[in-house]
Amino acid sequence: MSGMMAMERVRVPKTAEVVAQAIRMQIVRGDISEGDPLPSEATLMEQFGVSRPSLREAFRILESEKLIVVRRGSRGGARAMKPDVTVAARYLGLLMQFDGVLLSDVFEARALIEPLALRLLAQDKNRASSAKKLLATIDQITPELTDPRVRAEIWMSFFVQLFELAGNRTLSLLYGTLTEVIREELEDSMQDLSSNPDDDSASRAVRKVMAMVVDGKGDEAANFWMGQMFMLQEKVARLHRRKTLVDSASNRP
Repeated sequence: MSGMMAMERVRVPKTAEVVAQAIRMQIVRGDISEGDPLPSEATLMEQFGVSRPSLREAFRILESEKLIVVRRGSRGGARAMKPDVTVAARYLGLLMQFDGVLLSDVFEARALIEPLALRLLAQDKNRASSAKKLLATIDQITPELTDPRVRAEIWMSFFVQLFELAGNRTLSLLYGTLTEVIREELEDSMQDLSSNPDDDSASRAVRKVMAMVVDGKGDEAANFWMGQMFMLQEKVARLHRRKTLVDSASNRP
């Protein structure tokens, strides 16, 4: 009708969604701690005024988000869990697969993000201690360590630690989610790129950038590392060519 605003249909959430949101917020706020049991089904049904099927549907929603684990049987029940990046990574991965994102594109994104962590680390008053911890991780990669998968795992733990020490939780979660999406591809690429235990150029680069961090030279460290990462991205692009995340997923068992 002219002169009247078009009214959009309002979606009323299902009962199970309302119950799931209420329990979700209790877990997120810490009212229910990790590992704590949720009240019994009978108690929750009375508390929310819902049927057993609605409550169990709410449990399925929370289980899919890895916020609870439900054990069956006489000694079973629902317990709260701490959410992790795998949940976000699953949905991000689907979006990236749908868009046909190239693996080299993801590595390029990492090349842009990792220098941010180094810049933040260089501004931190505890940067010398953080750099020492990171170097201790890299020191695990020795010429005697010839297993490429183990070497790759150490590199992965180095980057996770780097973002944790950088101090920006949002950036750490974003990087962790992105890494989880392509964890297997990262491990494969790092195995290919670090398969020669006599080539310690990457370790030398880490020591050089850590020296910049300790000196508080954040911009210099970030620029240096970005250059290193773009060289890595070019190698990955050559290894994977036009490989997409869909190609990677289809090759997994």
